[in-house]
Amino acid sequence: MIKIKHKVTKKEKRRLTIFILSFIFIIGFTCINIFPDWLKIMKNKQEIALLESSYENLLDTEKALKAEVQKLENPEYVERYAKEKFLYTKEGEIIIRKTDSN
Repeated sequence: MIKIKHKVTKKEKRRLTIFILSFIFIIGFTCINIFPDWLKIMKNKQEIALLESSYENLLDTEKALKAEVQKLENPEYVERYAKEKFLYTKEGEIIIRKTDSN
């Protein structure tokens, strides 16, 4: 087996150095340009999570309000609600409030 030793010339070293520096410059330039966009993406993801949470809360509120509207269509419930909330009474009725003493 014959080994051939190749001597690296100054020209090849210079070419390799320029290639490596160019490669590092291109990678660095690309990272610098991509970083602000990456930050925007992360900010948007956080905002999406916040909005989805808010949306879920609004859906729960809507469900509760629809249930309340359905209850308010019942005249007996409206009467009881008016008595409890606004101290509404019919003639001859007396309101006695009970307070919690903890």
